[in-house]
Amino acid sequence: MTLRAQSFATDGTAQDAARALIDGARRAFGPDGPRLLFVFASTTQPLGALAGALREGLPKTTILSASTAGEFTERGDRKSGVAALALHCDDDEFVCSGGIATGLSSDPDVAVARALEGQPLAVEGYPHQTAVLLLDPLAGHAEEAALLLATRLGEHARIAGGAAGDDLAMKLTHVGYNGVVSSDAAVVALVHSKHPIGIGVKHGHRSFTEPFTITSASGSLVRSIEGKPAWPFWRELVRDEAERAGYDVDVLDPSKLGALLLQFEGALDVGSELKVRAPLALEGDAIRFACEIPEGARLRITQSSAEAQVASALEAARLAKGQLGGAKVAGAVVFDCICRNLILGAQFDAAVKGISTALDGAPIAGFETYGEIALVEGDLSGFHNTTSVVLAFGAADG
Repeated sequence: MTLRAQSFATDGTAQDAARALIDGARRAFGPDGPRLLFVFASTTQPLGALAGALREGLPKTTILSASTAGEFTERGDRKSGVAALALHCDDDEFVCSGGIATGLSSDPDVAVARALEGQPLAVEGYPHQTAVLLLDPLAGHAEEAALLLATRLGEHARIAGGAAGDDLAMKLTHVGYNGVVSSDAAVVALVHSKHPIGIGVKHGHRSFTEPFTITSASGSLVRSIEGKPAWPFWRELVRDEAERAGYDVDVLDPSKLGALLLQFEGALDVGSELKVRAPLALEGDAIRFACEIPEGARLRITQSSAEAQVASALEAARLAKGQLGGAKVAGAVVFDCICRNLILGAQFDAAVKGISTALDGAPIAGFETYGEIALVEGDLSGFHNTTSVVLAFGAADG
C-alpha cells in the first residue's frame, strides 16, 4: 500500500477556505490533488460556495462534503471553520465512486437508490467495499436510509457516515458530492480497496431502567410512554439519579434542561448492545428526540460520564485500527455527535487528540454531527446518537 493522508483546518470566507484547501492539497499531493477529499464546514462557510470552488480547483478529486455543528482535526476542536481529510495513493490501492440525490423526506428508498445509481457494487481486484453515507437529518428517515442502503449493498455491507449539522440552528443542513450541494438529500460513496478499511463504533452509556414502551409518537416527538405523558414519566425514572447529579427535576432551571436531557438519554435494545437516542427538548409534556422514535419502540434510560465518553471514543478508534490487518493507520475520518461535545465541554478537545493517538498519531478530520451512521457485520448498526464512529484507512507499513 502507498496510501497517504493529510488533514487541513482553515477558516475565513468560503472562497478563502477553498483556496487554502486547494493550495494545501496541491502542495501535499501534486497539481491534481488527492484522490479523495472529505470536507466538513460550518455554516460560516456556506457549503455550496465552498464545495463549488473546491470542485473547480480540484476537478480530478472525489469530494464528499457536509455542513456541521463543529469540526476538528487531530490538532483539536474548532468552530466556524472547515476541517478536511485528503487521501491519496500513487498506485491503485482504492477506487471511489459516488452520487447525490434529493427527496429524502418524501421517499428515502428512491433517494438512496438514485444516489447509488450507476456505481459498481463490485470491482475486480478490489475485494473490500466500504460505503460512506452523508445525509440531511432534518429531512427525517435517517435510520431508514442507512438500513435501505445496507439492503442494497448486501449482507456484508459496511457503512460509515454522519448526519450534517448547521451550528445547532436546527433549520437547514446540507450534504455534497463533487460540488453538487443540497438539503433534503443523501450522498452515497463506495470505496473499493485492495486492503481493509476499518470502522469502529462505540458509545459510553449504561442503562439504569427497565425497558418501557412508547405509546404515542410522530416523527421525533414522543407524546406518551406506557400511556402516560412522556416528560412526567421520564422525569420520575431519572429523579433519583438526577438528584445525585445535582438537578432538581421539579423546579428545573431552563438553562440546565439541555444538560439534564443529554446526561440521561434514551436507548433502544439491539441484541446485547444499546443504540442511543438523544432527547433534545421538551414541548409541553412531550419530548423531542434527535431522530424518529416509532410507536411501540422499547427504550431504556441511560447515563454517562465525561470519562466514559472519552473512553468510548478511544475504543472506537482501537476497533477501527484493529480491522486494518496489521497495517499502520494512514488517516481517519471521525463522525462524532454534537451531544458528546456538549457533554464533554472542554474535555472534547482532549478526546479528539486521544483518538489520533490511538490511531498511531495519524491525521484525522471530522465533524460534530446530528447523528452518526455505522453498520459493521456483527456490530452496532444503523443510525446512532451520542456515539463515535471512526473510519480508518491503512498506510503502507504494518
